[in-house]
Amino acid sequence: MLINRSMSSPKMTPRQRTQHLVEGEPVDRTPFCPAIYEHKAALIGVKPAEMCRDVDLFEKAIIREVEVYEADMLVVGCDVYNVEAEAAGCKVHYPASNDVPAVVEHFVRVGDDISLLHLPDPEKAGRMPLHLEVGRRIQKRFGEERLVRGALSAPFSMACQLVGPEPLLMAALDRPDWVRRLLDYCAEIAKSYGRAFVERGLGLILFDSHASPPMTYPELYRSTVLGPTARVIGYFRKGLGLSLVPYIMGGDTAVLLEEILGTGTNNILCDYKADLSVFVSRLEKEPVLLRANLDPSFLMARPEKEIRDKVGEVLAKGRRHPRFLMGTGILSYDIAPEKVIAVRKALEAAGRS
Repeated sequence: MLINRSMSSPKMTPRQRTQHLVEGEPVDRTPFCPAIYEHKAALIGVKPAEMCRDVDLFEKAIIREVEVYEADMLVVGCDVYNVEAEAAGCKVHYPASNDVPAVVEHFVRVGDDISLLHLPDPEKAGRMPLHLEVGRRIQKRFGEERLVRGALSAPFSMACQLVGPEPLLMAALDRPDWVRRLLDYCAEIAKSYGRAFVERGLGLILFDSHASPPMTYPELYRSTVLGPTARVIGYFRKGLGLSLVPYIMGGDTAVLLEEILGTGTNNILCDYKADLSVFVSRLEKEPVLLRANLDPSFLMARPEKEIRDKVGEVLAKGRRHPRFLMGTGILSYDIAPEKVIAVRKALEAAGRS
């Protein structure tokens, strides 16, 4: 049974809420972590391709995101899988529409000599410096009260952008040693770029939805993806001393749950396509934050009353895990803000379990 004690519990700042969860301590309410990327641009009336190439617009969009949604955590990111790939040499198309930028020309071909590839300098290459500057500004403005994270591509997803998903998957089966060398290269990019965010006071969030089933399966993940991913996460947690390193994969990842835990992350996503009960049962005694996502298409289509009811359903399952967060799948550019605000209000009304 959920009991609303929000009136008698002191209100926490978003950072306090997050830190209490990391330490396994009670919170005043379940943290709210919507996935706001291209939707940031809509909040200030510009295109994603405009915002993601302009420091001032990007900063303005995140400020507006805080004003509208009051999310507990912030992410400096828009088209998160393109940044490292573009810095390494891929060509990215910036559409004039509301669509998200995308890689249109891959930089690496299967069989290329990996030793000849250069490591992009985060201070100079592509849009990396732009993201670092936006992160610095947002950390200065909001960092005392909220966790601000720099968005990173995990090695496998970065490799998919460099080579293309289908060629990389075929190479993982036919030329596994070459793929491992490529993933080692991608891991070094992730470590270097992540370190630059941390030097500016930010946290990190590592994305790897290209590794989600059916692209991979447990055996392939263990043989190819797990090693470089675990090294990157270990570097961030142990080498750089970050208390929280989320590893985010969309889709139904229940079949990979043991492998995901094996990466060393302490923040796992149960996407809306997966069975939350499976994640709660497995993670109930693990010192790992569990985030459950609401389906963004459900939020788009349903009235606010149904959204509040859905939040209650998810909370009833999710809060059996003592380190539970609620988020959303990636929000579309043109979603109505009141649908997203309804989620936060429902969490506030539910208070502490």
